Amino acid sequence: MKTQQALKTLIFDFDGTLVDSMATYIHGFNQVAKEFNLPIIAESDLASLKQLSAKDLMAKFKIGPLKLTRLIYTVNKNLSKEAVNLVFFPGMKTVLIKLAKQHQLGILTSNNKENVEIFLKKQNCDDLFDFIYAGKNIFGKDKIFSALIKKHKLNKVDILYFGDEVRDIEACQKVGVKVAAVTWGFNAPELLKAKKPNYLLNSPEEIVNFTLVNEPSSIVSKARNSWTH
Repeated sequence: MKTQQALKTLIFDFDGTLVDSMATYIHGFNQVAKEFNLPIIAESDLASLKQLSAKDLMAKFKIGPLKLTRLIYTVNKNLSKEAVNLVFFPGMKTVLIKLAKQHQLGILTSNNKENVEIFLKKQNCDDLFDFIYAGKNIFGKDKIFSALIKKHKLNKVDILYFGDEVRDIEACQKVGVKVAAVTWGFNAPELLKAKKPNYLLNSPEEIVNFTLVNEPSSIVSKARNSWTH
């Protein structure tokens, strides 16, 4: 049982941070591409797409806000059938089990809450997280984050968010929350690094280095030094 004194709130993005859902999303996108008058994404396209932020992707594919909302809703709805087949990134489940013994864990995602719950139950990990908060506004993640903080009465200085996209970094910077960008998800490491997150992590195992009392100075130094090279 976690004690209140031992808590430091670690909040995770779901897709691309906890779960390797890239192939599933690409497949889901391609299934509805014709319906939305969009091109099929080939595996060979992924390297170049990783270099683009969500806003750049919208411009590339000429997707407006309304169309984007409908697209995300449709893909996430279809994804519910595949949620049980998703997998954690290698090492992530072990990391979460360790973290849950000393930290308050949460999820903030643009996916459907039901999809996340189905996955966690399948993985026998539904008891590791204190809350799951889902929001559909892809470019309003800062507002969603603020609502989460208010609802769960969280202290910003005690929060660390883990995300794999530029928009995760930007949202945290607007809200005033520390952010650790992870390089194993959607956006390329150099794109994430350019946005100057508080931390830049290259493997799930590095997350364990975050403690309640001391900041991970070696990782902080590594990330900050990389900005100047």
